[in-house]
Amino acid sequence: MNASALIGKPVTHSAGQYIYNKIFKKNNINSIYLSIDLDMENIPVFIRFARENLLGFNVTAPYKEVILKYLDVIDDTASGIGAVNLVKNCSGKLYGYNADYNGFLFSLKHNKVDPNGKKILILGTGGTARMVYYALKSNYKCTVFNATRNLENKKNKNFFDNLIAYDELMPEYDIIINCTPVGTFPDIKSPIDGSKIMHKSTAIDMIYNPQK
Repeated sequence: MNASALIGKPVTHSAGQYIYNKIFKKNNINSIYLSIDLDMENIPVFIRFARENLLGFNVTAPYKEVILKYLDVIDDTASGIGAVNLVKNCSGKLYGYNADYNGFLFSLKHNKVDPNGKKILILGTGGTARMVYYALKSNYKCTVFNATRNLENKKNKNFFDNLIAYDELMPEYDIIINCTPVGTFPDIKSPIDGSKIMHKSTAIDMIYNPQK
């Protein structure tokens, strides 16, 4: 039997295990997909296990950036973003990709959201925020701001163009994208107050549980 997995902390919100195992069963694929709630100090142990036992694995928060130093090869898009969410095992050699990049661009086109010429607010500066920022700046002509709780983080200052504090937010953004874990089931709440959202703003939530 083949095996693959998802690592993160927490992973209880993820539907990946249910989705992939259902697909495997439906198509008579002799494989299993595991969800592993992994502590930071156990990542090296997991990497050794993955090289020997897994076809690959997905990575969710908070390890999308941390995982890079454990990989053998990182593709250009993932390297530009500085975050990996998909790892493929090729005979013990681990290759890192960012599948969220194409998924995010597809979702914009599918929902007829055109960022060109827009003023965009990204909530957060983590791995998902870096992917969204990189995708927007690489494919559209738009102005992007990132809300952060740490304006002095050197790594963020070197990557993002416009960092702003949450208490500086004004209802003036055409598109607002939540890239924080705030709002993930069961702690359902908005990462920002409704008064900070312009009436005709487009909202994009990278959290899918809950759906609304």
